[in-house]
Amino acid sequence: MKGEFCMRIVRIEASVVQVELIKPYVTADSRKQGMTEKHSVVLRMFTDDGLCGIGESDPSPTFSPESPESVMQVIRHHTGPAVLGMAPDNLVALHVKMDSVVLDCPFAKAAIDVAAHDLLGQALGVPVYQLLGGQVRDQVPMIWPIGSGTPEDNAREAVTKVEEGYGSLHIKFGALGPEEDVARVKAIREAVGKDIPIMVDVNQGWDLSTAIRTIRRLEEFDLRIVEQPVPAWDLESMAKIQASVDLPISADESLYSPHRAMELVRRDAARVFSLKTGKCGGLFRTRQIAAIAEAAGLPCFVNSMIEMGISVAASLHLAASIPNLVEHGHALMSNLRIKDDILLPDSFRYEGRNILIPEKCKGLGIRLDEEKLERRTLDRFVLEI
Repeated sequence: MKGEFCMRIVRIEASVVQVELIKPYVTADSRKQGMTEKHSVVLRMFTDDGLCGIGESDPSPTFSPESPESVMQVIRHHTGPAVLGMAPDNLVALHVKMDSVVLDCPFAKAAIDVAAHDLLGQALGVPVYQLLGGQVRDQVPMIWPIGSGTPEDNAREAVTKVEEGYGSLHIKFGALGPEEDVARVKAIREAVGKDIPIMVDVNQGWDLSTAIRTIRRLEEFDLRIVEQPVPAWDLESMAKIQASVDLPISADESLYSPHRAMELVRRDAARVFSLKTGKCGGLFRTRQIAAIAEAAGLPCFVNSMIEMGISVAASLHLAASIPNLVEHGHALMSNLRIKDDILLPDSFRYEGRNILIPEKCKGLGIRLDEEKLERRTLDRFVLEI
């Protein structure tokens, strides 16, 4: 079927890009040594009428089965050739085609999906969030993540970030033992006071009994969310934990598709959905997951991998379109954790530690710094008709 536009995808450029973090970031899945750099995939999609859409994917092999290398191979040999010649305005057809040539691989599909949304927004002259249903907010409060460390160091960082204007904190758990993690939250709560929302993210670091026991101890610190306490596959334990504690459990690694979202709802295995455009296959599928959460009466938390600005922009447009977001803050600050983003500095606007929804932009409304992209590219390929 032909859409309103006659444009076709005629060229795809995919690059592995390396960026360095400002400080090491220690989580349960970073094997305690801390992450100091990140490799991401940047995709540029060109049409026969001269438009260029950009997408990004940020896989981590300790988070999911995909890596930057596997994403490049899937795009090069499967999803990229499949979408060449197609019309980027037919987002449903793009996903049907990608799903027909490769199972799963959401991070590989996400890069193409985001670039297609950017292209379509440019062609229509509207922001990407209009393609997702429209705009329900003008700005989004940002949360600040704190990696594993000593109670004293974490408390100091928390106070510094609150003084900078961040209204909520996201504490990484699981790299240390439960006793140490409880001590860290205690120190942070005492340092920032009772009014700052705090959530913790275990990154699959506990088993069932440890999770229930530790979360019950954490309830005195008035946390908002406990994210992914047990391995992603263990939905039975997720449901048992949620039934045994008062704090809302958030599904992150366990949530990667609309089908899994339905299963989490059926099992009552989570009371919050953690959304990442990469792990869910792009904006199209992530918006479907948010709609499932809304129908089930569940709020969503817009989360992130270690990401550059392209992924942050995609998540910002997603957040603009979702009515059922948690109120305390979202992980739209990932580009502020890296030393040298590949976007030009005017790509985002802030009001304090709120990130503003772009107005009157076309597509994602961001611009690449071509020199930085070239300098930080480790590998690249081109597909074209």
